Amino acid sequence: MTTEPNRDPHETWRVPEDQRLLFRQWDGDYVVYSCLAGETLKLDIVSGKVLETIDCATTSVESLRSSVAELLEVSNDPQLAEAVTEILESLERAGLIEPASRNSP
Repeated sequence: MTTEPNRDPHETWRVPEDQRLLFRQWDGDYVVYSCLAGETLKLDIVSGKVLETIDCATTSVESLRSSVAELLEVSNDPQLAEAVTEILESLERAGLIEPASRNSP
C-alpha cells in the first residue's frame, strides 16, 4: 500500500462492525486487544489515540489530523498529514479499521 499524504480530508474511517477492541494505556503506550483476532498490539500514544477516536465514532481524516496536531502541539501541515496517513494505513493493515464507505448499504 502506498502512502497517500494528500488523502481526501473528508474520507472517514471506522472500526469494522464485527471488531471489538479493548484499550489500556501505560507510560505513553497503548496496548490494544482485538477480540476478533485474539491478538494484542502495542501502539505508541499517537496511534493509540487515533484508534481510540475511531473506535468511539466514525471519524474523518481532517478531524484526526486536527486532533493529532493538538495532541502533539504542532502545525497541521503536510508532514503531519503524511504521519496520520501512515498511522491509518498501519491500523488498516492490522485489520483494526477500515474506510467507512466499505460495505456500506
